[in-house]
Amino acid sequence: MIDNNISRWQEAVAALPDRQFFNTMRLYLGEIKTPYNKQRLTEQLASFIRKPENTQSIITLLDSFDIKMLTAIHLIPLPTQEILTDFFKHTYSITQIYAEIINLTERLLIYKTKDSYSSREFLFINPLLRKELMPYFGINVLFPEQKISVPSIDDEFSITPNFLAAFISFLKIRGIACKSDGMIKKIELKHLEEVFPGRQTVIQLLMNAFINLSLVKEGKHSFVLEAERTKAFCTLGELQQHALLCAASVSRFSREGLRKEAQLLLNCLATVPQSGFSKASIIRLAFIVNSEDETASVVQKSRFSRLLEAARMEGGSDAQNNAELLDRMIDSAIEFGLLQKKGTTTEGEEIYTASHASLNQDATLNQASENTMTKVLNLDSTSTVTILPGLSLSNLLPLTDFMMIKKCGIVTEFEISRQSIAAGFDEGWTPETIFECISNYTDYQIPQNLKINITEWYNSYSSAMLYRGYVLKVRDNNISLVENNPNIKKYIKEKLAEGIYLLNLPLDFDISIFMNASGLDFMGSIKTSSAQSQAVTFPLLRNGSCHELFSAQTNTAPKQTSMQAAANLLKSLQSILASQQMEKQQKESLAHRISSRLILSETQLKNAAIRTEILEAEGMDFSGKVHLIEAAVKDEDLMELQLPSPDGKGGFFTIVGHPLSISRQPGEAVMRFQVEPTKDIENLLVSRITHLRRLRY
Repeated sequence: MIDNNISRWQEAVAALPDRQFFNTMRLYLGEIKTPYNKQRLTEQLASFIRKPENTQSIITLLDSFDIKMLTAIHLIPLPTQEILTDFFKHTYSITQIYAEIINLTERLLIYKTKDSYSSREFLFINPLLRKELMPYFGINVLFPEQKISVPSIDDEFSITPNFLAAFISFLKIRGIACKSDGMIKKIELKHLEEVFPGRQTVIQLLMNAFINLSLVKEGKHSFVLEAERTKAFCTLGELQQHALLCAASVSRFSREGLRKEAQLLLNCLATVPQSGFSKASIIRLAFIVNSEDETASVVQKSRFSRLLEAARMEGGSDAQNNAELLDRMIDSAIEFGLLQKKGTTTEGEEIYTASHASLNQDATLNQASENTMTKVLNLDSTSTVTILPGLSLSNLLPLTDFMMIKKCGIVTEFEISRQSIAAGFDEGWTPETIFECISNYTDYQIPQNLKINITEWYNSYSSAMLYRGYVLKVRDNNISLVENNPNIKKYIKEKLAEGIYLLNLPLDFDISIFMNASGLDFMGSIKTSSAQSQAVTFPLLRNGSCHELFSAQTNTAPKQTSMQAAANLLKSLQSILASQQMEKQQKESLAHRISSRLILSETQLKNAAIRTEILEAEGMDFSGKVHLIEAAVKDEDLMELQLPSPDGKGGFFTIVGHPLSISRQPGEAVMRFQVEPTKDIENLLVSRITHLRRLRY
């Protein structure tokens, strides 16, 4: 395996653009003599690295930033420059990350290979140095223990079956009106605030999730509940429900995309230690725990699938690695209470831990029905119903079919009104079945006035009826046969008239089953053109699993680099340089190489093929800036630019990217610049650039 890795490294070095290839060879091997052979030069470079003194110098000159970056490249599956930017975005700037990748490449610690199916360049550790680097890698390098100085004393909200049942009740009875962008209308928010005080953000996220999961449909004036799909959703395990809601609250995904995002969240929740992580660490964690799916996808996908995926990513639809979506999903997990604040560090960073007591429950199984009815329901004479915690959402949904949410706070209060009862009757409830259902969940007698009201409302409701469903019509001579046939009788919901029956069959039911069971040889085909609905399913999720790097108890602390040893080596090299006779510009160039940790030994200083270059220019040096830009355009180098803030308050901001072209105008020059990592194209006045620097290989 190591031979294959070395061969891949050699191929990557030989495939470098000529300028970069020969700059690297001159840096470590000295002046190149002609005729030359790229393969032979690459082998000579490998021999240079293998020399124990050079290997030792490379390791000695590592600093903490180097170790963090190398550890991330080692642990993240198929890392790219963009992924590392997202991974470290809460700690380092884009410029720092891009400059570090360039520096590690120049120092031979890492190399790049381009994916044959897309334009992405993946980063790998140099296999010639892997053995020596491994002791310095450890999960603690990227996830140091964070100690809480101020424990949280706030009452943390957590989404519960009662809260979801209350939200579903509101949707079912009243609906929720939204703007075209999915934001709930202000007048609707006012009503929702009365029912769910202080939970506007949670309600908006839930509304987003219900829309993206197709649990609601858009009616004439508002979104209304999709009853059958919601019932199917409620039968899922509680953690699976929460994971799907959390993922769907930030965007609409394909079925597979939804599964990936929800599974990623479950795995993250299972991996966050009891001591907790900061939000930035949890986002980093997502890149690590996602390794199984990423690695497997590269191995198992067909050539066509990989080509299709590459085309999608080039079109900007690679949601999986979109750090903004990941950031928002973690925010949703905090709002929903899946992650709860544990306290604050001395630096003011908030620490979160997973809220569930057990994250290893089977998220793919349905919630088990209670063997004994939990007495969680209290009624008063005003028809107010208080439901205490204890029931799963699958049990709460039918119980609240005939109720309207009144207040959802510390306790959940519903009311039984004429409007809510009518909605229950629409679902097939009758006074008898309602009384039986309520009795199952309370130790108290149902108030007599409530019984009277429900009965009267039903009599009024049933005085005029609209029916929708399968209707069986038979002639007079077959009425007795139908009404006495047990295989037909059990499906009769109501006798509408003599010989006309409403069947208790859903519209998407396979009617051939009923026809075969009835035994009626005189029955014709179905007189309808209604389309059957598709089966309601949701992505299947596995248990959230703690990543092995975090669960291993035998992990030893990674080896530490010696700052003193590095300082001594740099001082020795600087002393050797000072003693050499050469021009000032040559010394300055070599001094820059030493400070960049590109010089490993005295031999490099003596054999150096020095080609002095200016890599930076200040705002007043207009011609110097133009010269640098022209050189960077020619060599396709990255550049770091500093520009004055557009608000005119005297501040500055920094961007990184590729200069694409420069056009001169009288007294001015305009640079066409591609900003990283967004790839936006900007036209910038060179005179306004206060500082620029080439980030070259």
